[in-house]
Amino acid sequence: MQDIIDHLPKLPEIQQQKLTIPEFDEIEVKATDSVEIKKFIRKVNYEFLGFHCNHKVMDKDCDMVYKNVSDLYKTREFKTYDNFVSLVAECVWQIRDKDRRGKVWNEQIKPAAFELKKTIDALVVLAGKVSEYNAKMNPQCSKCKAAIRKYNYSVKEIERMRNDYADLKKEAEKPAEDKMDMLEFLNKNYPTADDFLLSDVKKKYKETFGIVKTFDILTEEIEATKLFRISNIHRTIHVKRL
Repeated sequence: MQDIIDHLPKLPEIQQQKLTIPEFDEIEVKATDSVEIKKFIRKVNYEFLGFHCNHKVMDKDCDMVYKNVSDLYKTREFKTYDNFVSLVAECVWQIRDKDRRGKVWNEQIKPAAFELKKTIDALVVLAGKVSEYNAKMNPQCSKCKAAIRKYNYSVKEIERMRNDYADLKKEAEKPAEDKMDMLEFLNKNYPTADDFLLSDVKKKYKETFGIVKTFDILTEEIEATKLFRISNIHRTIHVKRL
């Protein structure tokens, strides 16, 4: 009799878990960060420290756990299973009763094969319904998951930017026999120009020295000459001769 029970399909456990809104740590701005890095960090903090997501609809599905369990008890499939358990319990009682009276148990009192098949079919249907309810009561929020991925990427990107900036600072501080100062470089490449793009300076500097300098570093070095200044005109950065 125990073998019959053991070989029945197992029902999934009914589970319920409400969604939680992720909270993000503030990213600290370091004194050694460039202007560009500081600006990016502030933008990331502004976006994620105030992150909010509305889970009302999904929370409502989670709160249906008691109704869902009640609905399962009312299904035809559960009644079939309940009747089968009662039948097995009755068989066990009959076996123990015959044993108590010293009579031999007749195997014909086992549940019939068609009853067993009917119960197995009912349990398969019930398992599907439980899985369906679990999916609703354990929801996933795509917006929250996307925000977590974006935040983690931002943290990695800030670390990369800091490493690149540190490498560039070290490279700029290295002595080099063929290295000209910024004033000499500008006068050589823009001898008569009074207004030119910072992006062009960055490109020419890379072509000349094989070094990629950020706009922040170029700005510092150009303005340090006291003969040029940086202007932002319609989101385009210009170098102007004084």
